[in-house]
Amino acid sequence: MNKKSICFIGVNPNLEGGISNYQKNIIKYIQLKEENANISWVYKSKVKEDYSKEDINYVGLKVINIPFIDDFIFNRKVRRYLGNNYFDIINSHAIWGYWMKNYKRRNNQTLINTYHGASFPYYKVHLRRFGIIKKILLSPLLLYSYLIEKPPIKNANKIICVSEKVKRQIEETYSKRKDIFVVRTGVNLEDFKQRDKSKIRKEIGLEKGRIYGLHVAKGGYWIKGLDRVVNISEEIYKKDPNYRLIVIGPNYEKNKKFLNKKFIISLEKVSRERIPLYYSASDMFFCLSRYEGGAPTLVTSESMASGCLLVCSKDSEQEIIEDDKNGLIIEKFDKNDAEKVMNILNNKKKKEEIIRNSIKTIKEFSLEKWGKRYMDVLK
Repeated sequence: MNKKSICFIGVNPNLEGGISNYQKNIIKYIQLKEENANISWVYKSKVKEDYSKEDINYVGLKVINIPFIDDFIFNRKVRRYLGNNYFDIINSHAIWGYWMKNYKRRNNQTLINTYHGASFPYYKVHLRRFGIIKKILLSPLLLYSYLIEKPPIKNANKIICVSEKVKRQIEETYSKRKDIFVVRTGVNLEDFKQRDKSKIRKEIGLEKGRIYGLHVAKGGYWIKGLDRVVNISEEIYKKDPNYRLIVIGPNYEKNKKFLNKKFIISLEKVSRERIPLYYSASDMFFCLSRYEGGAPTLVTSESMASGCLLVCSKDSEQEIIEDDKNGLIIEKFDKNDAEKVMNILNNKKKKEEIIRNSIKTIKEFSLEKWGKRYMDVLK
């Protein structure tokens, strides 16, 4: 039987982050379950790259770093590359589906784009933090987001959305179409699981008797809600000086005004292999974003699987979460919300019930179940 050739187009595999880990997870599933598959990963790179590792062909297309313009250039290079190389299935991710504009699909070839969010509402949320003058100056971002995300709506055979919200927003921004599927993000339950908290804390140098909150996110503070996490953590700290907040990912210098607090442990870089230990060591996880595509997001599902009490913002719209049942939903991030969180932490029976329900929920999104759903769409 001839091997199917599958090409994934997305973020650089050397970058740690949601979409990169998402692609690694689906490729891992394919390698375990689909023997007849040749896999390639095409991405934007500072240098031209073409190599094979662990049965994956990596193709880095060199693009000069010019914000926003480089994405159009990259997609044009992708279109040229695909014109010279045949794949049975091409699955692009996020804004890296623009190459479908003017692409001539070959016979028996399937084109799929996975939307990890809807860029138009995402940038609208970004613009909220600016005054009127900056909003006017930055308004072209809305046109950029509209144009770069549009081609797959018309040209893809199938569309995958990571949540019902993304599906709704994509259809509201463009138009409704057939063959659009919601496949929620899966999690590797072998890596992310409950562990002995005391042992893990000792292993990574945390104190045994403290209360630890955790926030994991790259990039700036606004979208991921770092300011919100710090605000509510400050209120928790006032109520209990034994509390500490671990923040993994944000650049300290760029976010110093938020991170320069005595109760914060700032860790800019933690290896992917050690991230599960911080989930297992923490009492609660904060997902207080102003916009998220995934519902659950990857970090949300990882924290749930690890037995953290999940605290999420209402506008992050984590669709699988029910307040007070398998997580907490808050929206003001003030002393009242801090009290709500502390009441659950101090109520052992209620906390364990929420965590138990949380783990039960996330088991439906195991790598195995998610990978099968995803491959059913790809094939």
